[in-house]
Formats: sequence, C-alpha cells, structure tokens
Amino acid sequence: MSVGFKYGLMMMAASILMFVLRAVTSGNPFDRSVTWTVVTIAISVTIIVLAHREFKNNGDGFMTYGQGFAIGFWMSLVSVVAYGLFVILYANVIDTNLMDNFYQMQREQMEAGGNMNDSQIDTAIGITRKLFWPLFFIIGIIFSLITVLIITIFTQKSNPNPAM
Repeated sequence: MSVGFKYGLMMMAASILMFVLRAVTSGNPFDRSVTWTVVTIAISVTIIVLAHREFKNNGDGFMTYGQGFAIGFWMSLVSVVAYGLFVILYANVIDTNLMDNFYQMQREQMEAGGNMNDSQIDTAIGITRKLFWPLFFIIGIIFSLITVLIITIFTQKSNPNPAM
C-alpha cells in the first residue's frame, strides 16, 4: 500500500503537469490529440513499472500478480482522486470558463456531426453537465486499473520456491 500511495502521488503530479502543459501549449487542458495521449500513456506505464520494481527491490525480489495489482489499485485511487480534485479546483478558481468552453466544444462537435437536432444537443449537453465529474472519476479509475492489469502481466515475478 505504501508503494502504491507513493507512486500514486507521483502519477498525480505527472497528470497535473500534463494538464497544465496542455492548457499552456494548446489552450485546451482536455486536449486528447494522439501526441498527448501517447506521452500520457508512456508516463503512466513508466511510473507503474517503477513502482513494481521498487516493490520487488525492497522485498524478496518477487511480486505476485495480486501484489502488483494491489500496488496499481492504490496508485490509481490516489492519483485519479487527487488529480480530479485539482482539475475541479482549477476549473473553479484558475480558469472559471474551462467547463463552459468544454461544453461549447462538445456542442460544436455534435452540430458538426449533423446527426442531432438542437433539442437533442441541448439534452445531451445537459446530461453531460450532470454526469461529467462522476464519470471523470469512474472512467479514470477504470482505465487506470485496466492499464495496471496489463502491465502487471509483464512485471510480476513469482517466487520459484514459495516455501522458502
């Protein structure tokens, strides 16, 4: 749990840094371009691998799949919750137009799609406004855990002599 918490804080710091960099460079901290996505995934994978390596180095050199997942679970929980609280603070204190701009961008994308009338778009935006923050946390944790599940396959190291 301590390794997960420590590296969860590192992941949170990296997430906040990426958020601020996107805000400064593209003007949109929610920018999901391929470049930002690849960089974000690479950083996340690196931090998870480092956490697993620290656990193995500070223990007996081994880590079961369950132990690796537990480390990743705590990392995900700490980083997503702390990062989410930062984004809420940012949206309410630093850039108070952030969410309005986000919803306007969503509206423009729906209008450009041409598949929805104004009433349907208004309904969709209303639902998005209500569900954005709960889904932000839920989806963030789910995607983090999926990443951990995959990475742990490669970082686990079973003890060949478990009785020792």
